[in-house]
Amino acid sequence: MDHALLPTPSALAFLLLTAGVAMPLRASTVARTAFVMGTRVELRVEGEDREAAIAASEAALRALEETEDRLSTWRDGSELSRFNRSPVGDAFRSSPELFEELRAAVACSDVTQGAFDPSIGPLVRAWGLRAGGRQPSEAELASSIAAVGLDGLELRSDRTLARRRPDLVLEEGAFGKGAGLDRAVERIARTPGVTAAVVDLGGQVMAWRAPRDGGREGQAAAPIEIAVADPLQRDVAVVALSIESGSLSTSGSSERGITVGDRHLSHLLDPRTGRPAPDFGSVTVWAPTGLDADCLSTGLYVLGMEGVESWASRHPEIGVLVVGTTGADGRRLALASAAFAGRVEPLRPDVLVRWMGTEKEEAPKPAPGSRTKPSRFDAGELKP
Repeated sequence: MDHALLPTPSALAFLLLTAGVAMPLRASTVARTAFVMGTRVELRVEGEDREAAIAASEAALRALEETEDRLSTWRDGSELSRFNRSPVGDAFRSSPELFEELRAAVACSDVTQGAFDPSIGPLVRAWGLRAGGRQPSEAELASSIAAVGLDGLELRSDRTLARRRPDLVLEEGAFGKGAGLDRAVERIARTPGVTAAVVDLGGQVMAWRAPRDGGREGQAAAPIEIAVADPLQRDVAVVALSIESGSLSTSGSSERGITVGDRHLSHLLDPRTGRPAPDFGSVTVWAPTGLDADCLSTGLYVLGMEGVESWASRHPEIGVLVVGTTGADGRRLALASAAFAGRVEPLRPDVLVRWMGTEKEEAPKPAPGSRTKPSRFDAGELKP
């Protein structure tokens, strides 16, 4: 893999235009680009000196490569692929990383009532998602739906895994990038002398900043701005979101859908019905970890517009933004949850920002101290 080290600009600031991310660039900031996990990664790492920033960026890229080796079901030799072939009932001694990632994915499935489900492998095969799309027969669809379900996965107390059914096939597509971002940022944070980083992995972004003044409260980090694209025109930004840390993930169908006959269908499948989720725009989630943001954006998209609003009302600590298709008045609706109060800016005059649970365009007032990362949703222990 080519890890291109880009020269550090001498300007005081720059825009990471490819991701819509604005981040201060100082003399000790390193910008790098690479291709990993099937997509392009952009890293901006700020350190006390250039050597620290370079070391952290190297560590982050190695973490992404290791995540791909562990999770990619496009690779027969990956750890997850080997688990998918393991004999039913046998203890599979997984790495600590895989065990924790699957535990987090199970928790995310629980909190979305199964709208996100990593055991969706049989449906991925039935719809030919990796071959451009196909129409399964009703019988094939029924058997594939029956094969989906995390009751087929056992997370044992000795931290081994087991398959309870021979048809259990786990897919990393809706949580793998998020897991990679988490591992990359973990490595960055452990590198001495590093103060901040932004990692964009194929459009999912994660921001991290070291605690200031020994981690004392009240030392708020300067926010970065991340642009959210129009779901119908991916090269047009419609809303800017401002965050200091955590991860933003967007799910939609316009960029990656499948073609079946003369129909364009979503590549995001509903594990409960076995069919492509209806397209209503895009869902962006802001969560503390990349894995949380990744799986939640998928699950909430599958839940649909009404399901998104209901879910967000029960989880106010998670930021949720829905960008819909053009309304009857010709305007583009951006529907935001309260966690984004003070953080949303429309970028076009035809974009209308409203707030979930109200008919108001005015933003709710941010809670005191809210300009920090949101707390984890209460879905059980997701990380050690």
